[in-house]
Amino acid sequence: MLLSLVPVAVFLVLTRVTGPSLAVLGGFLASAGVFYLARRDRLIGLLTLAGFAVLTASAVVGIVKGSERAYLASGPISDFLFVPLYFGSLLVHRPLVGGIARELVPAITRGVPLDAPVYRQLSLAWAIFDVLHGSAALVLLNRLSVAQYVVWSRVLLWPFTGLLLAASAGIIWESARRSSAAEKAS
Repeated sequence: MLLSLVPVAVFLVLTRVTGPSLAVLGGFLASAGVFYLARRDRLIGLLTLAGFAVLTASAVVGIVKGSERAYLASGPISDFLFVPLYFGSLLVHRPLVGGIARELVPAITRGVPLDAPVYRQLSLAWAIFDVLHGSAALVLLNRLSVAQYVVWSRVLLWPFTGLLLAASAGIIWESARRSSAAEKAS
């Protein structure tokens, strides 16, 4: 989480001392460094790569047009693009949250089937959250200055992300605990 603040800091500093295109380039290069350091394999790696592809496209548009807002739009765009992934994963009975949870904490999620109701419910919750989060970010991006957006979008929106992450982890942990208890009882 803290590593993700490096590109934000680089971008903010550069917006103060250079033009928009160089600020976007610096922020993007810092993001590329973080992506390289934090890259993963499998599903989470693919999702991260998809987000990085959106960031790359936004950076190119931002550099060419000299628009910091085009670059910053990558966040809300990613939010909206992940919504169909959640719904698609539900349609094929492989909820995205289940796949992510299994990669992040395999020891806990081992006993919970990939198509368990908890994963379906959380995938739906995250899809709804991403629509709301992306919409709120777009409103902030359109109403605030670039620097204000960078700061206030994090101050106002990150706590909700953190809460949903914590709630998801707790719900999955409880489901795994119940599943384990049911296995031991039978």
